[in-house]
Amino acid sequence: MPPKKKQKLEKPTCLHTCNKTSFAKAFLPNYHQRLLDYIAIIHQLADHASHALKFYILSAPSFTVNEETIEAILYLLNKGEAWHPRKEAKKAWRDCLLPYVQRYCQIVGFVHPNLRGEQQSVNYLTASMMTNLKVNIQEHCMTMLLRYINLRLDVKGRKGQLPPKSDARKAFFTRLRYLKSVFLFDIVPESLDDLTAEESELLEEIWTLNLPFPDQDKPLAYLIAIDAMSFFPAYCRLSSLYEKHGFRRFSAIPLRRSLIQSNIRIDSKILYQHILCITQREAEAVEKVDLWLRVCNLRTKAFRSRCGMHFEGSITTDGTSVSVYLKHPEADKYGKRSGGKKSANMMEAEVKVQYVEKNLPACRAAENIVVIDPNKRDILYCQDSNGTTFRYTANQRAMETGSRRFAKRREAMKKKAGIDLIESRIPSHKTMNLMDFTRYLLVRRADWDRRKYFYSHPAHTRWKWHAFINRQKSESNLISNLRNKYGENFTIVMGDWSDAGQTARFQTSSKTKGWRTLFTTALIVFFLMNTRPHLFALAVHPLSLLRKASKNDLIQDLGGDMKARLKKSMDCWVVPTLTVCSKPG
Repeated sequence: MPPKKKQKLEKPTCLHTCNKTSFAKAFLPNYHQRLLDYIAIIHQLADHASHALKFYILSAPSFTVNEETIEAILYLLNKGEAWHPRKEAKKAWRDCLLPYVQRYCQIVGFVHPNLRGEQQSVNYLTASMMTNLKVNIQEHCMTMLLRYINLRLDVKGRKGQLPPKSDARKAFFTRLRYLKSVFLFDIVPESLDDLTAEESELLEEIWTLNLPFPDQDKPLAYLIAIDAMSFFPAYCRLSSLYEKHGFRRFSAIPLRRSLIQSNIRIDSKILYQHILCITQREAEAVEKVDLWLRVCNLRTKAFRSRCGMHFEGSITTDGTSVSVYLKHPEADKYGKRSGGKKSANMMEAEVKVQYVEKNLPACRAAENIVVIDPNKRDILYCQDSNGTTFRYTANQRAMETGSRRFAKRREAMKKKAGIDLIESRIPSHKTMNLMDFTRYLLVRRADWDRRKYFYSHPAHTRWKWHAFINRQKSESNLISNLRNKYGENFTIVMGDWSDAGQTARFQTSSKTKGWRTLFTTALIVFFLMNTRPHLFALAVHPLSLLRKASKNDLIQDLGGDMKARLKKSMDCWVVPTLTVCSKPG
């Protein structure tokens, strides 16, 4: 008989996980101070690197921001003029950025820490800062551009002057859609003579943003999603336009402003260079696990393997808590890039597959469907086809996590130390004007030592650690309560209307990301509902279909209280024997 084919094992669903433990349990006492000194230096570099980057952007006649820019700024902040790279490309960046970094250091009084063997630390900080920049552009660029058009055309004011459902109102929004398609290069009209003086001025302002000219076959939202950094200069200019016209400013360049110690990554290389202080040859002469045994208590529960995932030498810590990262042998190596850029259709399909409209068979086959409204007071308002309701309120979450209690304690500490008064005098960091930003840096520097001493108190990181533990318990209890209420097998459909339609195409609403992760981890089937200004009907019965419903039709069958509630609502779920409005009472 021929040998049986080896059965191909399915790829595990979870390839990475993280365990939490306390700093005191994870590390041996004789290395505590070295660890605290190292993470304090890295936190300081990260803080000043984001501010120095913005200072360079506002000071330079023209700028380029990429990984090499951020990397060079970090090296210059660490060593100053003493940094002498070997590669010609890095030498060019050093010569370009050195005057700006030196000027920044003079303004804020920054002293170079001269950390040796800093390459690995710089690599992690560079990746973190680039991720922050990219995500900021991807999530907000399209939204802020559309909002700017609305503000310049005073859409809110004009809309209020037009009677509802009038022909004038319909004509106004038809015109607005046409203008936006022109401004965002969706169409190229033969002539612009039909534009008013105000509209022409707005069009010229958008042209001055120098948006990367989009391919006519690819929408602007797609280009922002796949190549965010090419839109970074335009995003900065858009922020300047907001400031110029007196609109509410936004932060185009994310800054690390918190003085509370952040979580810093430590891997095997950083461990032997900065904590054990041994050479690479000495480190390679022993097993990696032996290096960690010198510093860590690997018998602690957080370091134990689980579900096929093992500790491979990567942690993060803020001096109070420690996150231990476990990785499956089949997981990709850190930093491995995915394949080529995805097409617009593929990216849109990946987003749509998370929504209920693309998963009707699964919904019809479900034993029970629980629809959830993510609201403000009721963080989650749940109801199933039997009319069984469940609320998870903001007050309940604040009580269970202790966030409100910790916030009050922090505010009391700030008031007692006078920190609240000091911070109230610090001007806005969102400005894109060089003089105003320099003023922000000077005022921030004035009481730097006092604020740094205040935020170095271990209570701040301890509260953050306790809040995390309490949040884990609260979410675990939430899952248990949902299962007790609706049974073991149910499907969740959550509306994303709290996003107010602000998520750009080719992206999933970030408002519900945390809930998606929580329910998926708990092995609960979860779908989203994209609620635009319609009313939708979600059918629970296997033979029923998803359909749009008129609000007026629904009101006829409702009682007085529900009528009033529905009239105020823009969106609602309609299920047989069930109506869940987007603003439940």
